[in-house]
Amino acid sequence: MKNKISDKERLLHILDSIDSIIDFTQDLSYQQYTDDFKLRLALIKLLEIIGEAANGITDETQSRFSEVEWSILKSVRNVLVHEYFGIDYDIIWNAIKDRIPDLKQKISNVLVQL
Repeated sequence: MKNKISDKERLLHILDSIDSIIDFTQDLSYQQYTDDFKLRLALIKLLEIIGEAANGITDETQSRFSEVEWSILKSVRNVLVHEYFGIDYDIIWNAIKDRIPDLKQKISNVLVQL
């Protein structure tokens, strides 16, 4: 199944998920985030999608675009799926605010070059 969806399609899935994360959290306070259980679940699902899509990116593309932290994206997905009772929502919030914009830029650059 890994090769049935192209790297470009997977990258577009990642970008769509990133855009949704940014849209959902734009102008949102930390308190609003912590108070909204449905939002937190939606954000977790979007991060899982990013990790799952990253897991399907070919080794060739991962090597070519090593500035993207593919292994971290995949590891985050695994933690979110398998350690769901141990999710630290503060870490998720900080990652969304601090790392998602940079990831968007990196993925966008990869898409331009493919």
